[in-house]
Order: sequence, then C-alpha cells, then structure tokens
Amino acid sequence: MNVRSIPTILVAECGDDARFLLRSLLELKGFRVLEAIDGEEAIDIALRKQPDLLLIQLKLPVVSGFTAIRRIKKHEELHDVPIIAISTNGPSTNHNLALAAGCHAHVENPIEFDHLEELIDRLLPGDRFHAWLSSPTVGTHPGRKRAL
Repeated sequence: MNVRSIPTILVAECGDDARFLLRSLLELKGFRVLEAIDGEEAIDIALRKQPDLLLIQLKLPVVSGFTAIRRIKKHEELHDVPIIAISTNGPSTNHNLALAAGCHAHVENPIEFDHLEELIDRLLPGDRFHAWLSSPTVGTHPGRKRAL
C-alpha cells in the first residue's frame, strides 16, 4: 500500500445492521471498507484485495470466523495483516481462542467504537496510518479533498 493511500479495512460480519454500522463509522473516520457476510467470502476478499486490517466476527456462516482467520494467516502475503476478532460470548474464552487462531486483538459486541478506534490505530502499520492521517484528504470521501 502506498503511504498516501487510504487504509482499507475488511469487515466480515453476518449481521446486516452490525455490518452497516461498522462500515458507516469506519468510513466516517476516513477508511475504505470492504464487506463480507460469511467466512468464505472473507477469505476470498482478503486474498484478492489484501486489506490493511481485518475485523472478523468469530461466528460466521459457511466458514467460521476461526477457520477463516487460520486460512487467511496461511497466506504469506496476509500473514502479518492485523486481525481483530468480534464475538458476542464470554470475553475471556473467546479472547484466548481468538489469539490462538492468529488475531491481534478481540472485541465484544456491542462494540465500543472508541476502543475499536484505539485498537485500529495501534494495529495498523505505524507509518501507513500516520502518513495517511497527515494527508490533506483524511476524513473525506475518496476523490474529494478537504483541508484540515
């Protein structure tokens, strides 16, 4: 990714409302968002588009989030891409399972967006995110420039 390009986040979430909310909030922060509704689609999109960060619900249909994470991590070009797991059950159990599957962080539904934003800031490769933040187009729709 070019340091001046907009960071891309893949959101793999089977709930339409939750996926819409995450996409909307992330786009408001200036990220480019890709969406997947099941684990198989998440794997396919991750391989084709190579996003900068993945948000993956652990209980996805077709292929579970756990399986999707393990399959994504097997690909050398995606091995170091940060992954944040999303779950709805017991934080300690899912947290440990998510880390064992290869995730870098874990959040519970309902997601506290301020906490998620802090995780994304910490997990996106340093220079990419910070160079993007200092660009004159941050927080705008791609193609429209806004001075800070």
